[in-house]
Amino acid sequence: MNATARQLDRHLDQVLLFLTRNRTVPVSGEKLARDLGVSHSRVIRVIDRLRGMGVEIQGEPFTGFRLMRLPDVIVPDLLRDRLHTGEFGREIHHLYSVDSTNAFAERLASTQDPPHGTLVLAEAQTAGRGRLGRRWVSHPGAGLYLTLILRPEIPIPLAPLMTLAAAVAAHESIERVTGLDVDVKWPNDLLVGGRKVSGILCELQAELDRVSSMTIGLGINVNHSEFPDEIASIATSLSIETGRPQSRIEVLLDFLATFERVYGEFLAQGPGVVTEAWARASSFASGRLLEVHDGFRTIRGTTDGLEAPGGLRIRQADGGVEVVYSGDVISWE
Repeated sequence: MNATARQLDRHLDQVLLFLTRNRTVPVSGEKLARDLGVSHSRVIRVIDRLRGMGVEIQGEPFTGFRLMRLPDVIVPDLLRDRLHTGEFGREIHHLYSVDSTNAFAERLASTQDPPHGTLVLAEAQTAGRGRLGRRWVSHPGAGLYLTLILRPEIPIPLAPLMTLAAAVAAHESIERVTGLDVDVKWPNDLLVGGRKVSGILCELQAELDRVSSMTIGLGINVNHSEFPDEIASIATSLSIETGRPQSRIEVLLDFLATFERVYGEFLAQGPGVVTEAWARASSFASGRLLEVHDGFRTIRGTTDGLEAPGGLRIRQADGGVEVVYSGDVISWE
């Protein structure tokens, strides 16, 4: 993302924040330009862009603009006012469009020194990605597309637990905000009624024996009303499942607070706090017959809990146990 695009994102946030905080009276384009330190024509272009995104703004440049209702756009300054975290989300990079939040976070980490807990948020992704190089459908304004940059001082073998910890937090938050019954499919998918509603992508940057930083990407289908034909039978959204629109902001706030709590418990108490919480949340933890492809072979058997570092135990027909730490569940019963 170039400097011009980032500047536009900042102006979109600034105008939206100003209109939100002055909802009771019309604000002239001239006042917006003066208070924000931008040109009058720039304000008009930003207003037009916001309207094009579905934000309901009434009025004209000289009679004044008014925000007719608070939109479900994540304005960083308003988000910070409602955070219940110590570090997660205290620094925010809010993008209206980006290739992927994980890719942006990786570029940010390689060129700057973002603090632990830095949050990258996007209203839309043009090249959102999931595990194994799969595409993540990122309808503008419909889902939560975010990445956290974390710096856990843990050995590399414990890194897979961060995926499980994020899944536990997302599971708790979605259930709490929506009332839905959410299942967690190993290792990183969240399901409602057997269909995928969320996915997690963790990538790490490591030294010889320790993790130096991690980018933890989360995508949640919040208000998607439809999906491409190729995934329509296996994907769903929170609004489809509840029959009503859901607040992306409420889900986000709850997730950040919950993930920070789970993360802190993991560092203080060890792997067991994560594996036990994941096993309670997931019907896949034990007694499920499934097939996993780990990139080299397909393993078929019945799940038999988790190993301490987060590997899934699979008991095979001959009684032997295989432990898989990464892979793709290709079928299950």
